[in-house]
This record gives sequence, structure tokens and C-alpha cells, in this order.
Amino acid sequence: MKKRIYLTTTLPYINAPPHIGFALEIVQADAFARFKRLSGHQVFFNFGTDEHGQKILKAAEKEGLSPQTYADKLAPKFDNLKKALNLSYDNFIRTTDEHHIKAARHIWKLADKNGDIYKKKYRGLYCLSCERFVKEGEIKEDGCPNHPGRALEEVQEENYFFRFGKYQDFLLEYLNDPKTITPKWRREEAINFVKEGLEDFPISRLKSRMTWGVPVPEDDEHVMYVWFDALVNYISALGWPGDEKGNFKKFWEDGETIQFAGKDQVRFQSLMWQAMLKSVGVKNTDKVFYHGFINLQGKKISKSIGNVVDPFNLVKEFGADA
Repeated sequence: MKKRIYLTTTLPYINAPPHIGFALEIVQADAFARFKRLSGHQVFFNFGTDEHGQKILKAAEKEGLSPQTYADKLAPKFDNLKKALNLSYDNFIRTTDEHHIKAARHIWKLADKNGDIYKKKYRGLYCLSCERFVKEGEIKEDGCPNHPGRALEEVQEENYFFRFGKYQDFLLEYLNDPKTITPKWRREEAINFVKEGLEDFPISRLKSRMTWGVPVPEDDEHVMYVWFDALVNYISALGWPGDEKGNFKKFWEDGETIQFAGKDQVRFQSLMWQAMLKSVGVKNTDKVFYHGFINLQGKKISKSIGNVVDPFNLVKEFGADA
């Protein structure tokens, strides 16, 4: 029997309806899943929505809705891509699902037990569109490197941090395998970033400043950073940690794990996520394929920029096969 394959995309934010930039990723992953099934592999293909964080909170407030009501309204629009684009994914996960929230809290507890989480005061420049702090060396003249023209907000608060630097040697060893990242220049990018030295990164926000997130275990004043909980979907989708159906063992532990992601996700998917997995004793991702952006008039298509193209309208006019 051929090796089982677990395939997942990243999860798009639901601060706006789907656009063609993400449709590119899900169609690429779908083509790969179909090819592997035709080749005789058993495939579990995961997709879903990232529903926490400040961007979602602001979008909900703009519409006069609670964050959960807003999420319940937007999530089906992403799941509707399955019919519109003739997709074959097996699972649609939402990060507001009860099981996912339990898994995110469990991974926090395991990392904390391993001594990899601590609290400290921090000051930095925050990009709302990225939902992360931007290091000084990354800042461009017009702000965030991924969202030109977007002003960065100076934020000072006490957050929980993950001991990223502890895993520097491990990540270099992990990335030494050419199969971990495609294309090869993205792997080189990841290796160079690690060699420059890794700084511990914040993994929580004060609830008094940002209420919409997974509660931090044993601290009612903090919620998890949106991407910390979102990354956990890759294993919570398979039933981790309980694994009642056995999918985690079949597809993650004993199978081949493959992720699709945009080129701006290298740090999150191939570095931060891999360090988190190592911290809690879970097998690392086997491969991540990184794709480029779709540009319009020289700019990345982005919900934050507002230059999006609706994939549903394109399908109506040209059909899914186009």
C-alpha cells in the first residue's frame, strides 16, 4: 500500500470574502491531491478559515456584529469555493470550532510545561494586516514589507513569548533536508533567516486591547495571538490530541505531510510552526510548497490593499476549468 498523504493549505482570514489570490493556492493544492489519489495514495485534504484576531474583530465591529456572528456569516462563503471551483477537499475546519480551541489550548500547555513559554514586557511596531510585530530590519520606507503604504502602530504591552531561539540549531538541521521546502530558494531564504539569529516571539495579546481570540490557559487577561492558534489547525483537523478516529496517526505520524502556502508564509510555516511542533513532541511537517502572488498593476492582490478579484464572478463568466 502506498503511503498516506496529508495535504493542507493555509487558512485565509475571513475579514473579507474570498479573492483570487487564495483561489490560486487552493486550486494548486487540489490539483496535487487529485494527482496523488490517481497515483493510488489515500489522501486527506484539509482547508478552512482563520477566524480570530484583530482584523476579524474590526471587520465585525464595522458591520455592527459580534465576532462570532460575523465569522458564522463569512465562513460559508469560503466553503462555497468547493462547489464553485470543483474542489475535492475532505475537511473544512474553522478555528472557532470547539475541538480546535481545545487543541490550541492543549499545545500551549505542553509548550509551557516544556519551559518554552514565558511572559515579558515588549515594545514594537505592529502591522494589523499581518497580525504581527515587524522587526526594524524589515521595515520599508512606506511601512510593512508585505503591505506597502500601511502604517505600523507602535505597541507596548506585556505578552507571553515562545522560546524560538532555543530551536535555532534544530531548525538548521531540519532545513538541511532539501525536501522540506520547494522551491529551493525559499529554503535558502529560511536558512539565512535562521542563521541571522532567532528572537523569541510574542504569542499572546492583552484581552483589554484585543478581546477576540482563544483564551490563554490559566490567565484570563490574555488571548492567544491569532496565528499561534491558527497554525494548530493542521493537526487539530486530524483529531489531535485525542485522535478518536485515528486520522492523526494514519496521516500525520505514519503518512507524508504536505502544506501549500504563499511566499510570505515561510517564517510562519517552516520556522515558527516547526519549532512549536518540536516543543510539544509532534513530528515535523515533511514538505511545504510556496507559491508566488498574483499581482494587479504591479501590486499584490490583497484584501488589505483592496484590489481583489472575485473568483465567483470569474467562474460565472469563464467557468471553473478556465
